[in-house]
Amino acid sequence: MTDPTPRLTAPAGPTAPAPSDPGAIYRAAKPYLDDALDHYKGAVEEALRGRVPEHYVIGRVKTARSLIRKLRERPNDPRSWESITDKVGVRVICTTKADCNNATDLLCSGPWAVRKKERKKPQRHDHLFYPGIHLDLEAPEVFDHTGAPVFCEVQIRTRAQDAWAVASHKLTYKGAITPPKKMQRLVVRLTIFVEVFDEEIHRLFKKRAKLPMYAEALVLEHLESRYEEVSGDPAEGAKDLSIIAILMNAYDDDEKPRVSELIDAFCSSQEGLLELVREHSLNAEGYRDRSDWLFTQPEVLVVLERAQAKRHRLLSAVMHTDLEDIVRSTCISAGRPLPET
Repeated sequence: MTDPTPRLTAPAGPTAPAPSDPGAIYRAAKPYLDDALDHYKGAVEEALRGRVPEHYVIGRVKTARSLIRKLRERPNDPRSWESITDKVGVRVICTTKADCNNATDLLCSGPWAVRKKERKKPQRHDHLFYPGIHLDLEAPEVFDHTGAPVFCEVQIRTRAQDAWAVASHKLTYKGAITPPKKMQRLVVRLTIFVEVFDEEIHRLFKKRAKLPMYAEALVLEHLESRYEEVSGDPAEGAKDLSIIAILMNAYDDDEKPRVSELIDAFCSSQEGLLELVREHSLNAEGYRDRSDWLFTQPEVLVVLERAQAKRHRLLSAVMHTDLEDIVRSTCISAGRPLPET
């Protein structure tokens, strides 16, 4: 993981080359920009880790050619070095628009100032734009060679938006041959298909969330991940949701949305959890399927957490079900026997 701790400090005094030599400016700034990118990319990854599913983060320092062109693009009114806020860029690519919105909220509350927030939309039918959400971030502890703060432009996109933005950029923006207007309009019109695709994906995810047992499936997926961390062995893939469906009744209504959080807190607080699970694993001496089987399943984490937090609620959930005997045996092995009825 990139260390998000800034490694840059402001120079003692101005050392920037004369504005008339943008190449020299870039060469002087480049090591600082590289360090700034390391800082921002690491900090963005840290802010999103474990909170936005299946995303990835990439970054770049703008090339010398691109920056020098910006500095020279208006000969009669040249831009200043400080006015360019996308010298360093980070891109966050998510699966859905909902994930993009979540990532945006997390980054807007991060350890920096948000100087600009913009949701990119087309202004004209023939105008190329880069879809997604753009943020300009300023970490006050990150400086360039002049002592000025280095901004970071963060683009937050779905996978479809990113794929199309890259393709359309190459088709219409760079190169010695300028595409004709008709071709440019066709490229831009295709953007609407990306928007439609993302909207349909968004609708499908919302429909999936309303399917029976969806909440239980999410909890079990999280349990499998935590069980692998605790035991060191991958959990056997879930064949059905009947066990977790019963065990979810051991949580109050206000606890059910926080089951994964409660499990994480429990696992982090139990120093002997690894040894307990391994003592009752399939390879352990004296393993007995009748009393130890549940220790080989990720759902055991719910049983152990509830046996510590709310034993009577756990008993109520499993009483008179096929799980009662094995849950009682599991709790006895863990030193937390359930009350007798």
